[in-house]
Amino acid sequence: MVVYNVTWGKAQITYIGSSTVGKFMHDAVKIYDKVSFKIDTNPESGGGETATAFGKYDLGGVARDVKPKILNKGVKKFLIGRDAIGVWVNKSNPVSELSMEQLRKIFSGLITNWAEVGGNNQKITVYIVNPQSATRKVFSKAIMGKGNYAGNIQTTSPDPKVIDRVAANSAGIGQLSFALGNSHPQASSVKKINIDGKLASVNNPEYQITRPLYLITKGAPQGKVKAFIDWSISEAGQKIVKKNFVGR
Repeated sequence: MVVYNVTWGKAQITYIGSSTVGKFMHDAVKIYDKVSFKIDTNPESGGGETATAFGKYDLGGVARDVKPKILNKGVKKFLIGRDAIGVWVNKSNPVSELSMEQLRKIFSGLITNWAEVGGNNQKITVYIVNPQSATRKVFSKAIMGKGNYAGNIQTTSPDPKVIDRVAANSAGIGQLSFALGNSHPQASSVKKINIDGKLASVNNPEYQITRPLYLITKGAPQGKVKAFIDWSISEAGQKIVKKNFVGR
């Protein structure tokens, strides 16, 4: 998604990267009026890292640890908060909890019917986000280990469309940021699954799939970019972060 928020006479900050960090950016646009913003979340975290490392954008957004090879190119990272990734199913699905092992088997195609985990006799459809998305990488590391996604898999882009797919399919299951799922227009048609008895909440320190959220710059930030980052980690900025995430 590309959003232009241009006010004539104001300096502009360009952002590229994570749609999850982009959620904060879109909220910040409504409050921070010292500059205008151009926001592009299509490339997700991977594309954001690359574009920022080449100095093509003022700010990048990464919803996981920033790759060492990117930091070695002179990129600086600034933690703004923490997010969690949810496992989402249709609201009508009687399953409300799964184990890590059950999830691994579902996303690797070893469990193919909801009846195998206490649900209805329906073939499972798995929705995963695109390979450039940090959501996919963080989820894979936490749940899949060294295993690969397999089975009745459908790759979905941009990330929030996972909720549209799960909302329309009573046998669907998908992976998506809590923030993007909770604020989605179809949020009332889906629900998050608890994992191994751990409540699916970003405020639960025992929940298994969490990640850091970073703004990144090529070199040390200056001027309008530094001012915005400083605001993002200030009390005022953190108030906006905490609308959807845990503060830094």
